[in-house]
Amino acid sequence: MKLLLLSAAAALLTPTALAQGGNDCANATAISGYGLYSWDNTNATTTGPADCNGRPARKDLWWAWTAPATEGVRFETCGTSTTLSTRIVAYDGADCGSLAVASCAAQSCFGGQSTVSFLAVAGQTYLLRVGSRQVNASGAGEFRLRNDPCLTAVDDTLEENDDCADSSVITDGSYSDLYCSKSDPDWYEFCVAAGATLNIDVLFSNNTGDIDIFLGDDCGAAGNLAVGGTGSDNENVNWLNAGTTDVTVWMRIELWAGDVLNDCNSYSMTVTGAMGSCGGGGGGIGSNYCSTNPNSSGLSARMTAAGSAIAADNDLTLSGVQLPVSVPALFITSSTQGFVTNPSGSIGNLCLGGAIGRYIGPGQIQFADAMGVVSLPIDLTMVPQSSGFVSVMSGDTRNFQVWFRDLVGGAPVSNFTDGLEITFQ
Repeated sequence: MKLLLLSAAAALLTPTALAQGGNDCANATAISGYGLYSWDNTNATTTGPADCNGRPARKDLWWAWTAPATEGVRFETCGTSTTLSTRIVAYDGADCGSLAVASCAAQSCFGGQSTVSFLAVAGQTYLLRVGSRQVNASGAGEFRLRNDPCLTAVDDTLEENDDCADSSVITDGSYSDLYCSKSDPDWYEFCVAAGATLNIDVLFSNNTGDIDIFLGDDCGAAGNLAVGGTGSDNENVNWLNAGTTDVTVWMRIELWAGDVLNDCNSYSMTVTGAMGSCGGGGGGIGSNYCSTNPNSSGLSARMTAAGSAIAADNDLTLSGVQLPVSVPALFITSSTQGFVTNPSGSIGNLCLGGAIGRYIGPGQIQFADAMGVVSLPIDLTMVPQSSGFVSVMSGDTRNFQVWFRDLVGGAPVSNFTDGLEITFQ
């Protein structure tokens, strides 16, 4: 059952505050906080101006509402027990002598009901006005005040992942402060090892906006493996890779188009089972290996490679993705793999062993861009080692990793991507 169908039940179960409004602005009823409020305009008269697109809220009632937080606010009769066709107005401030409309609407949602949104500042008072859209119409009803995340949302740290081609590569971990709307779906990419089970929990940050999730084995088949499409708060998908090879799968997260009350929601995501080796995050060069720890962006940084794995081509670009923005980073390499937890106080894991070389020549130390990406074209005839430089030959295997600066609680630390193994042809 979708959120649209749950709204009526929610209205019946949610306690309604007894907050009958005043008949004019000067006698507005004082209220504060979010919730559901009752009203009855049977004995009211029209006292306010015709300032909602040139029309008044007829037989109007008034409230002086104090905002609990600095954020977007949704003021609505939609989804309540109201049957009267309404016009509602929110005013920016509490001065009855200088009414400034913040937002107004009439019949802006189903059943003749109305909804408006505006930005509020914590502790400030705003005038709210509810009345009939039609002349002399009256009755009893309710209005709701709640947070509207759509007004204050910004692109999250995993953007731009609005289509499958730009999907964010995700490994095991928890990811917070994510955002999805009807015009801004999210795409993610996971590598699931043979025999492993991928489990994804998507938890709504607000009890608004019906987010659904679709897992598929191809960009054009999102949902053919698993669907989380309930009307309740939070979604989950769980999928077993019963094959004998590691595979890449994709997930689309979207706001249900049939949710007429909401346009967006924020959410967090917890992932387990996404630690396979699919070659640079799904189709790139090489094989990812070694566990990696989340950094201050909330993500786990990964290695990718593009170009050619043919040594004679000397055409290879290494990249570290999902780093914190603007941090310094350097690429390191070795012919040997290893695993050292938190070397020299780092919060990450060193995935190289043996003789480790560092790319520290002119222009080789990089800074992560606005998307948390660092990239370095490398010269396969000049691969650094502790004893000097070597050339990569056909049949050689090299391992690569990125070390980068990080911050935890304002204190400087360091972290690592996972490792990337490339066997050259």
